[in-house]
Amino acid sequence: MSINRRNIFIVVAGLSLGFASCRKFMNVNKDPNITQTATVQTLLPAAQLYVAYSLGSDFEVNGSFWAEYWTQNPNSSQFRSVEQYAPSQDYFVGPWSEMYTAAENFYQLTKLADSQKKKQYVAIAYVMKAYTFQLITDAFGDAPYKQALKGQVADSNILNPKFDSQRVIYNGILADIDSGLKLMNPADAILPGADDLMYGGDMTKWQKFAYTLKLRILLRMSGIDPVDAKAGIAALYATPGFSLIGPGDDAKIGFGYSAASKNPLYAEASSTTLAGTQNLVGSKTVIDSMNSNGDPRAYVFYELNSNNAVTGVPQGNYDAVLAAGSFSLPSIYVGGDANNAASGNAPVNFLTSWESYFLQAEVAARGWATGTMSDQSLFYAGIKANFDYYSTGLDAIYGAPATSTIDSDYLTGAINGAPGYWTVYPAAGTVQDKLRFIITQKWFAMCGNQGFEAWCEQRRTGYPDFLVVSKNTLIGQNLPKRFIYPTSESTRNANFPGLASITTKMWWDLY
Repeated sequence: MSINRRNIFIVVAGLSLGFASCRKFMNVNKDPNITQTATVQTLLPAAQLYVAYSLGSDFEVNGSFWAEYWTQNPNSSQFRSVEQYAPSQDYFVGPWSEMYTAAENFYQLTKLADSQKKKQYVAIAYVMKAYTFQLITDAFGDAPYKQALKGQVADSNILNPKFDSQRVIYNGILADIDSGLKLMNPADAILPGADDLMYGGDMTKWQKFAYTLKLRILLRMSGIDPVDAKAGIAALYATPGFSLIGPGDDAKIGFGYSAASKNPLYAEASSTTLAGTQNLVGSKTVIDSMNSNGDPRAYVFYELNSNNAVTGVPQGNYDAVLAAGSFSLPSIYVGGDANNAASGNAPVNFLTSWESYFLQAEVAARGWATGTMSDQSLFYAGIKANFDYYSTGLDAIYGAPATSTIDSDYLTGAINGAPGYWTVYPAAGTVQDKLRFIITQKWFAMCGNQGFEAWCEQRRTGYPDFLVVSKNTLIGQNLPKRFIYPTSESTRNANFPGLASITTKMWWDLY
């Protein structure tokens, strides 16, 4: 799946950024040859959009397939190789190049903004470069980092960057976040405005984003390096001014504010090439679990089938002969209905309030830091934050204002007659008992809206522990563990270390 770069041009055209200037940064192994017309006001939105378009399309599709939110429509064929767990190297050229393009933009932004003494732009660029490289390494594993982004003569003219280990990359992105936090100052006289597509220059929210991102990274290390992870989290919680993302702080880029601005997943599916082909359908794995728990979000994340029910297709069962209306499609709220223009309005989420609460719940459950809320309270706060975020959809389905009671109805069992299994937090259980519920509820909340992150968490923790192997797997009774290095890197970089199997685990993956 490739990103429609024309949309990037259209969206930022109003910010005076031409598509040609975006293309200057396309290859980390070539001289970007930045023109003198590049400004901090054009570099920032261009970089943010490159991340959003890849995160909202390539990363979302693969993550949502392998986290078992979506599966291949039996009546179409685009993602059959994904369901076989055997996509080709060419399949990953897009996400690799787009993320490095974004990283290059953020790197150049740090230099340009620093030369102009625009510290808040530098701060955002540091943190977003860290965010981008976490996506890269969590998807591909080892990757060019220290020598990446240095293709210009002024930056050492490194055309064949060496690959760094995930541990080295993690250390680097943690340092970048700290560099950004040191510079962040909401009272600075020079702040971004509308050119900051995520927060509009609100540096208080950027501070929360940076702290929450750092917490995500440290918890990702919790299995492989619990000593450093625990110490890092304790230090983080003790930081003066420490604050995390909460309701209203969700980091996202919105779409649908003009005819040319469309959610990237929908933009791709409705493009001239695919012409509205509906390749995505709901997976039986998550839908059955939601239905058995009386979870009303099933009706927000998916559409009703011809029997006015939410029904999924078994994972990878694309050989089945099924009537088009017998299963459910991903809804407009996650950009998944290829033939409904309302899908173009779905945002791309970077970090969310529910993710933040579930991260905090895990910290509390492990006993690694003390906050103002218990792990149990944070667990339920994560569920409520997700319900509140999708209040428009819940109200439309259940009748406004459904959100005033629908989350409590879910938790008390008023919908199904008894509380669902995943709603009863094991407050007296073991740490693993608690983590099983925290991560599984995070999985429900991220359904189709943070698919890549949900897949990362499943690889890290083993939860949910009821995923199934695709019915058309070509790798036996295994689940995918990584993206495959693209041909663009294996054929052009003299320091390419060789292909890794799709079953080769990440550094932090112990399951």
